Order: sequence, then C-alpha cells, then structure tokens
Amino acid sequence: MHLSDLVDDPELGLTLLTDPTDPVLRGVYVTDLLDPRRYLSGGELVITGLMWRASPADSARFAAHLAAAGVAAVAAGTARLGSTPPDLVAACREHGLPLLEVPVAVSFSALSERVLDAHRAAGRGWVPALAAGAGLDEVLGLASAELGTGCWVVSGAGAVLAGPPEPPAAEVLRPGLSGTARLVEWSVHPVGGGREPRLARWFVVSRAGAVPPEALAELATVVALVRTRVDQARRIAGRSAESALRRLLDGTSSAAEVAARLDAAGLPVGEPLRVVQVSVSGGAARSAAVLRELAAATGLPWVAAPLGEVAAAVFADEESRLARLPARFREFAALAEPGIGLRAGISDVAAADGLRSAVEEAGHARRLAQLSPDAVVVTADALASHRVLLASVPEELRRSYRDKLLGPLLAYDEAHAADLVRTLRVFLECSGSWSRCAARLHLHVNTLRYRIGRVEQITGRKLGNLSARVDFHLALQLLDDGPS
Repeated sequence: MHLSDLVDDPELGLTLLTDPTDPVLRGVYVTDLLDPRRYLSGGELVITGLMWRASPADSARFAAHLAAAGVAAVAAGTARLGSTPPDLVAACREHGLPLLEVPVAVSFSALSERVLDAHRAAGRGWVPALAAGAGLDEVLGLASAELGTGCWVVSGAGAVLAGPPEPPAAEVLRPGLSGTARLVEWSVHPVGGGREPRLARWFVVSRAGAVPPEALAELATVVALVRTRVDQARRIAGRSAESALRRLLDGTSSAAEVAARLDAAGLPVGEPLRVVQVSVSGGAARSAAVLRELAAATGLPWVAAPLGEVAAAVFADEESRLARLPARFREFAALAEPGIGLRAGISDVAAADGLRSAVEEAGHARRLAQLSPDAVVVTADALASHRVLLASVPEELRRSYRDKLLGPLLAYDEAHAADLVRTLRVFLECSGSWSRCAARLHLHVNTLRYRIGRVEQITGRKLGNLSARVDFHLALQLLDDGPS
C-alpha cells in the first residue's frame, strides 16, 4: 500500500508533518529502540512511541539509523510527549523520511493491522485477471504495480519469462538459481511444490526486501496456475511430436509425413533443423520436463517429447542461430544441480528430409556423453571418434572386453606392485617410442623393455602389432571411464 492510503483514511486521523511524498509501504515494524536497524529490511512503516528519546540529539540519531535502513516512513505516537517533538520533525525532513503523527485515540496495533491487511489483500485481483484470460506478463504487471516494485518470473535456466522492462540480469540470477552461490540482492520463491530438477522449475523474483515473503508466495501460487496452462500446451504438442518421431524411427512414416506433423505442432520445418536428446536421472518424464524448459530458454522454435527413457527436441531456425545450440546447452549444464545426471547429445544441422539421421545422431552423441566422465554435452562432431564405437557396444560386452585384456595385468600389479598398466599406458601414448617412454617413466630403457616383455607374456599380445596396440588403447579408455 502507499503512504497516502493511510493519510487519506479519516478513521485513522493521521497527520503528515513533513513534505508530501507517497512511498510504498512494504511492511510495518513497531519499536522503541533508538537503533532498530538489525530488525529492518527496508520499505517498512516504522511506528514508535518515542520511548527512546532522552534528548533532541536522539532524534537525529534515530532518523539517521532509519534512513540507513531504507525505511519508507515513520509514525510517531503522542501518548508520551503529547505531540511530536520539532527536533524529530527536523531530523526526518533532513533525511527525507516522511513523518506521521499518530493521535492518542489510534492504537499502534490498529495502524499495524491496517498496513498488514493491505498486504494480505495483495493479489486478490491477480486470480480474477488470470481467469479472465490475462497472460503472464499482464499478471506480473498487475503485481508489480500493486506491490510497488518490479517482480519477474524466471526459469531455472536463467531465462526471464515475464516481468517489467529492464529485468534482472541473467548472470545475477543464475548463480542463485543454480545453487552455486547465495543471492544477496534478490528474493527468490519457487513456483509450485514439485520435485522436478531445478532446471525444470520456475521462480518468482523481486529485489531483496522489496516484497513481503507472504506476498511473494501468493504471487508464486498465481504463477503456478499459469505454469499449469503452459505445461499442458507443451504436453499436447509433445504427444504429437513423440508419435511423429517414433513413426519416423520405426519406418512407418516418411520424413514428409513427420514434417507435416511437426509443422502442425508449431515447428517451421521449412527452416533447417537440429535435434537435441537429453537424459537426466529419473527417467523420461523428468528428462522431458528439463528439456522443455531448456528448449524454451534458447528462444528458438522447438517441439520436445519423451523418447524411450530420454527426451528429444527438434529445433528449426536459421542455420546461424542453430549453430549456437551447443554453447547454450553447455551454459545450461553448468546450472544443473549435482547428481542430476544431465547428459545431452546434439546432431548436426539438417534439412527436413534428414530428420531421421539427425535424431539418430543426437542419440549416439547422448550415449557418448553418458559414457564420458567429463563431457556433459556432446555434438555430432565427436562421432568421428573411436568413443562412439565404445558407446554403441552393450555394457556387458564393454566390461568383458576390458577385463579380458587388462584383468591379468591389474591382478599382477596388485600382487607385485609392478606398475605394468601405467607402463603400458605411457608406452602407447609415446607411440611405442622406447626412449621417450623411458624418459617419461624415469626408467632405463632395459627396465622398460623388461616391463613391456612382462605385459606381452601375461596378456599373450605382442605390442609390435598395431591391432594389439589399438585393442589395449580401447581397453584403457574403458578403464578410465570406470566400471560399467
């Protein structure tokens, strides 16, 4: 509420003693402390009975403390002194603080309740506006005007979904939303109470202390209704896309038929296409929820759907804009909370008639990302690597391959502390050069020859053979990836 709402209320009989201003009151605090700053967050109407005033100098200190805390206005009771002392009026005027005089007949509790009632009433017009067809921007506009400060809705990916002009910078919001740093300048309230990953969630944001927590919670409840609408529309489009992609992959629909379905779902398939597959721990539903929010944050036209245990999104736009998708998804991956298991594979840019290949490419790239301990986002460029062959092999076969080749060496090393596996690794990295390998291991060449001879005896493989070297290189790669 505004200060003028109190001044204009005849039942209260308040008198404005300083220059007329009309700040927004974002809370109320009753105190008789000379320095109540530790209990203030800014924007409050501070009500005081002046018990702290022992001399005129105290008024200057009191006003200075309140100004430093950023309070909106001061209301002074007259029960103790009979009237508001001129030194307090002068001090408040000096610091630009509006000062009200409260008559003896008006209790502090009645005045406090009047301010709190206004805050409890905040948002009563938001739901009717929503029911009348208002969109998210309109609801946020009403909220910002009613609360007297900017309010925004942002996604867990850092995209500003709605709010007044000049929204909070994404780099300010993202660290707090990703859980990697504490937000100091912003108050953030999650929308809805689901257990979906942070990347799939929405948040209501305002400046710290500008909106009472209960009002921010009320706004988040209203935004949750909008979120329900949005999610329903996305799921409807996703069902059509899922059916189309499954038919494309099993060969029961042509690329042209699938393109027509995607076009009906809102994707401009006349533009170049690019496919992203995403998986997170918890299955297809969670993967789809995350991917839908990430796709929306790119600003590109898209449709997304569950696909088996993962999720796939098809993007359509100019090739130059599609080229930014890997960088954007790496930014998103940096926001993911630990343990989510996010992995993404991104195809090359393709035309509509190459959609099936693009879907398969994205899938191979995602499996390669799942196999890698480091790469969270893998593009189709990486498919020209031996790693894609490893990713396409069943886990049981990868484990068997690794154990048959390296198991005897690992057992020998454990029993004799012989360091044969490390010797083999460095020997391969040095392309079989005896001198370079011995130098890296700080060994005499004869000692190195003895160790390599033991490797050949134990494994039955000759390292002078190129195919044996390739086999060992792949086995070591699987060893680095950890147990399957």
